[in-house]
Amino acid sequence: MSEHTRQADVDQRSHAILARVFASELGNLDPVVSGQLVERKAGWSEVERAIEGMAGRHELMIIARVELGGLISIRRQERRCSLYLVGNPEIASQIIAIDPRGSFYVPFRVALYDDGGPLRAMICYDRPSSFLATLGDPELTPIGELLDRKIDAVAAAVSAH
Repeated sequence: MSEHTRQADVDQRSHAILARVFASELGNLDPVVSGQLVERKAGWSEVERAIEGMAGRHELMIIARVELGGLISIRRQERRCSLYLVGNPEIASQIIAIDPRGSFYVPFRVALYDDGGPLRAMICYDRPSSFLATLGDPELTPIGELLDRKIDAVAAAVSAH
């Protein structure tokens, strides 16, 4: 793994169990609620309250999920592979206010996959601080490190289940 990503081996866990535990550690962005906030041009304090209500215990949420395993499995043996976009719109707004190019890196990616065996699931994720560092603005460093700590805590909690 490069300095941009981290991987955690979650032995004796199926992809389905890993995905369920992972989702239980995070909140979910509700596209209906966020769409209504945008449509109403809600005040930022209302947006913050809504985000807080959607974010999980680690103040992160699943923004989107893409299931890749089924299509990939057509070619070879069955694989289970899920790609998640994970983040927090409030934190993303801070990053993008400093440098709009930060929108390339937030939300960040998390992959859950198996190695083809029935009980060996893995979690691999971007290191937000590493990607944000490429923008060259020291104001982004503490925000990236905060996001690193949050996703590291998610991975640790998932591994401990």
